[in-house]
Amino acid sequence: MMPTMLDKLMLAIRESKGIPASERSVASVLGALDSSNEGQRAVVSHIIEDFALTQKVLKLANSSMYAPFGGGASSVSSALEVLGSEAVLHLVLGTDLIADEALQQDDNLSRTVLASELARSACGERAEDASIATLMVEIGRLMTGKYLPAEAAAIAAQVAGGQEVQAAASAVLGMSYQELGVELAARWNLPQTLRSVINGTGDPTLVGIARFSSAAASLIHEGRLEAVQELLQELDVPGINKAQLGGLVGRKVEAARLAPKAGAQDLAVAELGQLQLLLQDKKGSLEELANAMLAGLGASLKTAHCLLFMLTRSGEFRVRNGYGKGIDELRTRLRVSAEFQPTAFHAAIKKNIDVSIADVSKLKDASLPEGFRALLPQVTRFIILPIASTRVSGLLYCDWDSDRTLNQTEIEALKKMRNLFLPFFPH
Repeated sequence: MMPTMLDKLMLAIRESKGIPASERSVASVLGALDSSNEGQRAVVSHIIEDFALTQKVLKLANSSMYAPFGGGASSVSSALEVLGSEAVLHLVLGTDLIADEALQQDDNLSRTVLASELARSACGERAEDASIATLMVEIGRLMTGKYLPAEAAAIAAQVAGGQEVQAAASAVLGMSYQELGVELAARWNLPQTLRSVINGTGDPTLVGIARFSSAAASLIHEGRLEAVQELLQELDVPGINKAQLGGLVGRKVEAARLAPKAGAQDLAVAELGQLQLLLQDKKGSLEELANAMLAGLGASLKTAHCLLFMLTRSGEFRVRNGYGKGIDELRTRLRVSAEFQPTAFHAAIKKNIDVSIADVSKLKDASLPEGFRALLPQVTRFIILPIASTRVSGLLYCDWDSDRTLNQTEIEALKKMRNLFLPFFPH
């Protein structure tokens, strides 16, 4: 690879906000950040599920500021010992976020996250090492796709024409994805143990499971389900739980086979479009707009609840209007504390970002407002959209007690309707 190409990539990385982290992972890490041993283990388990957070933590721990104390941190556990909870908190809060639904539509990122999940399943006792190894093996391809889109498209065109992936990358970049990953790891001062996994000379178990997981994730994404099963049958890597891995691969293959086709969600998008037109005439008062919008969203998106939170004089956010069961009790008892806490709600408020939680059961109680689980025991997932002009003064919240997911078009429609509230909130 010509030095100018590497310099081009490094410049693009420096000028960007970085690879976004999953909103779910960020909320989980914030909820787990405390000084207890159990809290630290939970922080590690959530970070290694996310590419962006893993990369940022390892880069920071091996940077010139911390390297003298880290001795070459090759795991998130060792990095946290060097950085401490406060540095990790600032790092997490400063990370750009991506909703789970949007992450799934980012082929490169979602494929990498899936590969990491497969690796953790295969290496129970070495889940952290396996997850990090798999994320590092993918780093060259992922960074090219994110920061060199023209080159990534050229590589994809060659692959579509029958060229092998690494050969196509070499032809376009002057270096394979694998070689690019090693160069990036060196630029970031990552330890040799990680670089050796990328170039294939390191721990045979980690190298083998990382390469298998990356290949399997790609096949699942491409819909080549029989090829995934064949790859699994041929897998021969020491020290892995092949039965557990096979179970997860089977579930992922089945989920891909049964993935919902367009239809019901297309209807929901049409209903949202009609609702948006209707709401243009409901701007006489906040009450009128809220009642029409929340009921309409509930019907179109099959929500359990749709709530409008408003900032009060005390600094708390409390339910102003709502749709769904138990609204009177929610108005009285559900509130978001004025004091900052590491909850998904405070993350939305502090950073003015949309937060989507795909699996509420994975959150600790500390990641939710006080009493949330008692008031909303059936909720499985939710989305929070902050309402802000100069500062966040309201929240549009929707939740589900089913596995209903939103596609990107529905999310964009929801954001547009959120903006209709802006004239009624402080400027």
